[in-house]
Amino acid sequence: MSSTPQVSVCMITYGHEEFILQAIEGVLMQECDFVIELVIANDASPDTTDEIIQAIIKNHPRGSWIRYTKHEKNIGMIPNFIFALKKCKGKYIALCDGDDYWTDPLKLQKQICFLEANEDYTLCFTRFIVKNGSVFSEDKNGHYFGNQLNIVFDFEKFVKGWYGGIPTLVFRSSSINQDVFFKYKYFRDIHLITELLIKGKGICLNFFTALYRIHDGGVHSSVSVLNGSRIGSLCYQEIYNKHKNLTLLKVKYRNFHENYVNELIVHKKYFSAVSQIIKYGLKMGDVNFIKKNSFELIKKKILFIFFKRVTQKKLGINGFPGSNNYWEARYKENRNSGSGSYGRLADFKAEILNDFVIKNGIQSVIEYGCGDGNQLGLANYPNYIGLDVSETAILLCQKIFSGDNTKEFFLIDEFKNENIKAELALSLDVIFHLIEDKVFENYMNDLFNHAIKYVIIYASNYNDHFAPHVKCRKFTDWIDKNVSENWKLKEVINNKFPFEKTKPDTTSMSDFYIFEKKN
Repeated sequence: MSSTPQVSVCMITYGHEEFILQAIEGVLMQECDFVIELVIANDASPDTTDEIIQAIIKNHPRGSWIRYTKHEKNIGMIPNFIFALKKCKGKYIALCDGDDYWTDPLKLQKQICFLEANEDYTLCFTRFIVKNGSVFSEDKNGHYFGNQLNIVFDFEKFVKGWYGGIPTLVFRSSSINQDVFFKYKYFRDIHLITELLIKGKGICLNFFTALYRIHDGGVHSSVSVLNGSRIGSLCYQEIYNKHKNLTLLKVKYRNFHENYVNELIVHKKYFSAVSQIIKYGLKMGDVNFIKKNSFELIKKKILFIFFKRVTQKKLGINGFPGSNNYWEARYKENRNSGSGSYGRLADFKAEILNDFVIKNGIQSVIEYGCGDGNQLGLANYPNYIGLDVSETAILLCQKIFSGDNTKEFFLIDEFKNENIKAELALSLDVIFHLIEDKVFENYMNDLFNHAIKYVIIYASNYNDHFAPHVKCRKFTDWIDKNVSENWKLKEVINNKFPFEKTKPDTTSMSDFYIFEKKN
């Protein structure tokens, strides 16, 4: 038997100490008449995943099948996946994440036999079991088979709605250019499937070979329904934009965007729903989309209120337009986040924050008010989520950091129901711009609710309202009243450049307030 692997099994893992043993054993139990290699990429797991893998390599009779890399620093799921793919040497590549596992010892033998005998097929799935908590169920693809033993998987079935199957996937390595994945901002499994189907047909074999696990730490489990629908729409938007000649992808994009609009309505984000309906309809020249999806909003009289508010805003009615409208208008006029995010003030903030992240081993950061991204450009955060009330600011940040897969950006309104948290939550030069009391209250709750270990606030801490868009608040009073049972003030760092009226652009009224969660 040749020593060159016929099949490379690509396995990425992060924080899978509960599952990784079962995932690896499912691969090592395979009985084949060809050589297999198992490529494992550990994205700096903070638990005992590394120790478990090392023990398997040392003690398992087939430990030599494993080619293992542990990253010193977390690089993010997609860069880790592409890293692992590039390590694969086999003619075929099979996928199995570290929290899924294979159940059939002849899985690879049967799939490779089919692909070797049918060169016009580029990929091969099988059926699989879903484990959600303690509940087991079959995948949702059974209705496609009828009395057929196997079925052809193509764009038509992809558009109709194909249910996962990634832990069962085997494909020809020659069918994919891995560098193409870097061109996608929202790279997911569906991007891989699209690129493979462009090269040839797929097949799904009608037997069960794997288990797909849904759990609290899983990638898809940690995303809210609303944000999941948003990301789904963005995924198919960029896939369609790259392959506009494939009309079936246009249908898929339309369906997913309609689902996103429906979720916005369910979550009572009516104005965002109106905006998404109009933007999509105009961009795609789809009048029927506008008519169909406006019906529910017409019933709720939301469209009337929406256009009334737009008119008021353009006419300058009601004075100060509100915090959200103020910042959206500011960024649309190509104005920046303010002097505090530039020059020596930005350098001072970056120095304090980067030092804190290193000394405390922070791996994840969420910032409420990312602004124009200039301050973020000075930061060294392993993983970052930036939130803002301004859609223009979010789009700007997404463009600036488009090549950085450690950073994601979302509108605050679309993130409210997320259960994603970070070790450190940041608020930099934001609190004194929260003019409305209700906006301030919601902001503070969100800030502390999404922090695991620390909250850092950089702001003034006294009461004063001296400009339409500046209202200083003694925010520590709110903290003492609402969250002091669980949070304590760890440290105050005074500003290196305290405020001077004659130098408003190079001095600041803000200081650092570092809060730590109590044990």
